[in-house]
Order: sequence, then C-alpha cells, then structure tokens
Amino acid sequence: MSRLLLVTVGGSPDPILHAVRSHQPDRVVFVVSASPCGAPSLEQVIGDGHPCRRRLADGSDEELPNLLTLLSLGAFDPDQDLVKLPDPDDLLDAYRRIRSFCRQLRTNGQRAELIGDYSGGTKTMSAALALALLEQEADLTAVSGRRDNLVRIDQSDGVRAIALGSLRAGRVLQERLTLFLDDHRYDRAAQALGEFLRSQNDELDDVAYAAGERLLGLLEACVLWDRFQWREALSHAERVGMEAALPELFAWWQRVMTARRWLDGNQPEVDVTGYELVQDLLLNAERRGRRGWFDDAIARLYRALELLAQTYTQLELGCDHRENGQGKGLRDRFRWLRDHEGDAGLGGISSRQWPRFRQLLDSRNESLLGHGLTPVSGSVWQSLQDRIRNLVDDTMDELEIIPGPPPQQLPAKALLALPLAEELFRSY
Repeated sequence: MSRLLLVTVGGSPDPILHAVRSHQPDRVVFVVSASPCGAPSLEQVIGDGHPCRRRLADGSDEELPNLLTLLSLGAFDPDQDLVKLPDPDDLLDAYRRIRSFCRQLRTNGQRAELIGDYSGGTKTMSAALALALLEQEADLTAVSGRRDNLVRIDQSDGVRAIALGSLRAGRVLQERLTLFLDDHRYDRAAQALGEFLRSQNDELDDVAYAAGERLLGLLEACVLWDRFQWREALSHAERVGMEAALPELFAWWQRVMTARRWLDGNQPEVDVTGYELVQDLLLNAERRGRRGWFDDAIARLYRALELLAQTYTQLELGCDHRENGQGKGLRDRFRWLRDHEGDAGLGGISSRQWPRFRQLLDSRNESLLGHGLTPVSGSVWQSLQDRIRNLVDDTMDELEIIPGPPPQQLPAKALLALPLAEELFRSY
C-alpha cells in the first residue's frame, strides 16, 4: 500500500522538509492558502525563483527555491496534489475542502496509508487537517523543534506522533450515544459508554471519569425502568443521584411507584391520581413505537387499556380489580364496567368510544404478538396511541381528577446535554 502525506504549508520550509524526509511518502499533497488570500503559501510550493526563506542563527534570512525543488518531487501534479484554501482562517471551509479531498481518494478507489502533518500553515489550517484526518482514522504528526519566537519553528529536530486514539474514541462514542438515545436504546447506550470507560480509563482524568460513571448509572437506571423493573430502577436512581440530575423524572418515578402500591391496596403516602402507572405504560408503548416496534407497542397499548379498567375499578368503584367476577380479558372488564355503571363513568365513556377501540383489539389479535401473522403498521400504532391517551385524559376530566405534574418520558438525547455529559466530553 502506498503512503500519502498531507502537509499544511506556512512560512517556514523546514518543518515540511523534515516531515517529508521522516515519513518518506510515495506522494505528498500540500494544503496551501491560495488566491484571493493576500499572502498565499502556494508560492512556497510552486513559486518561481526563491520563494522559501529560512531564518539563520544571526537573524538573517536565507532564500531557497520552492518546496518542489527542495524535495525533488518530479511526479507532482498541481491538479491532484494541492488542496487550495482561499481563506486560511475559515475553519469550516478548510475542513470541508480537506475532507472532500480525502473522500475523493476513497471514491476513486485509491488505497493509501494516509498521514497528516500540521506543523506549517495557520492555526486554522492545522485544526482543519486534524479534524479531517480524525474522521478518516488516519495518523497525524507534528514536527517538534526549538522555538525562539511564536511565528515558526526555525530548527526542526524530530517528528512527533499525535495520539488520536482517545479523540477518535470520544467522537465515536458521542455519535453512537446520539444514535442509540434517539431510539431510547438505553441498553446499547450503556454498553457503549461502559466499553469506552474501560478502554479510556488511563486517558480520562478523575473528573471526566467520575462524570462518565454517573452518566452510566443514569443509563442503567433507565434500562431497568424500560424493562418494568420499577423498584430496582428507583433504588438505582437514588444511588446514582438522579434526583439532582433529572429531578422531574425522578419525581415522576416516585409517583408511578406510589400508584403501583395503591393498586395493590396500599394507601398512597404522597398525592397522586392513581393513574400514573397507566400513563407510564403509554410512555413505554410510545418508546417502542418510535423504534419501529409497532407490534410490541400495540401489545403495551392493549395492556394499558386493560390496566385503566383495573385502576378505575379499584380506585373509583372500591372493588378489588382481582375479583373473578370481572373477567380477565379486556372485553370482559369493560363489559363488566358497562353493566355496573351504565352510561356513567368509564363504563359509559368506553361504551361510546368502543367502536373505535375495536381496531385495537383486531390489530392486536391479528398481529404476530397476538394470534395472527399481520404486522402492525406505524399509522395504526400512532392512531391508537393517541386514542388511548385521550381516553385516559377524558376519564380523569369526567371524574374531575386534578392531573398533577405531567408524565415524564425517559430522556433521549437530552441526557447528552446534562452537565455531567459535558464534563465527560469536554476534551472531545
């Protein structure tokens, strides 16, 4: 495989000469400032006469021919081996042009070991080259040497490799977490973060590592909650400080747990409506629907509607929802409510809206998680998600129940905006 070296070109030829001679590439590509830039470094590469200057020990300048001559690059192609930057201080433009060059190499099927050296050029050119090569998973170096000023290195004495592994790992992790959290895949996000902390243990300082562990703890709590392990999730959330990091979500979880205990006959110790468990199950169904798991979402909606009937029977009618006379299926429970209440309460509401909920029963029964082989479509799921949420709201309105704080969906990418996430990724 051939070796291709990209170098940023500035005022001094020595770092570039040293980088090329150290790496011995098969091809050199120069990243240069060009017209309309007022001081184009392109002249250092192809200019006539003696465009390069070397600072001598006595403070005078030695005039030298261009870099092509100094490096004896007879195979140079100005159309292929120059990346021209009209504004060497425009980071975004410089990054895009260098990235475009790198991608074009791949598009053309050119297999080459890609190396970059950012010793020359403006700070912006160096940053753009580093960003582009980070994306390409290429190697990066810088020429080291003695400095007598802040303008340039006048005497080069070595090429120093720049460690990109940690930077690359941090960037990949951020991309993976964004993707996983967009779909509420807390298990995959926790796995990715855990692997990162183990692999980068020696690279992270104590503050960043501690922030990563706290973020991992929050993800693990969300995994437990997403799997209906409410008690374990709440206990884990207390240990990892969710109350401070996500106070509204933590308070919602406490309300859901209180509603869960109330359904078992234990009087609530905090002010809740009792329907929080139903509302949280709707949130769970919504997360499945967002992932495209429509059959799974419909199964949860079916259970939420059944749980609504159980909760209403227990809290509003004072009847134990586990009594055998109420039946165990969804139809049986709502038929019992209609027989018991007539046109009033949830029995009346469900009777008036029942034709629309028949679609839920049919979709669930015909789905792969029911008794059939017909997948549920996204439009059917979304329609039923909205209808059941409205039914819960209508029931609470008719009973004049004060809803309290709104239900809290598990956070998605908002987790990455938390201060602890910013602390973890501050170096990336």
